[in-house]
Amino acid sequence: MARGLDQLLESLAHADQLDPLDVEGILALRSISERCAGRIVDAARILEAQNEILYAEERADDTPPENQEMRTRTKATI
Repeated sequence: MARGLDQLLESLAHADQLDPLDVEGILALRSISERCAGRIVDAARILEAQNEILYAEERADDTPPENQEMRTRTKATI
């Protein structure tokens, strides 16, 4: 999105239609876009970490019955 807003600014500048309020608005949108992109990256990292934990828990749940009692005791200790 930031790239598109930069292109819009360039187009307006080349067409001599660059109004200071337009520039201010476009720059504000660009800033918001960059912050949103950062938050999306953060959310993706959180989801990946959660998936890794869930996958590990699922694998642990697939342990043979003789190991299940030991795992339960270990969980209770934690």
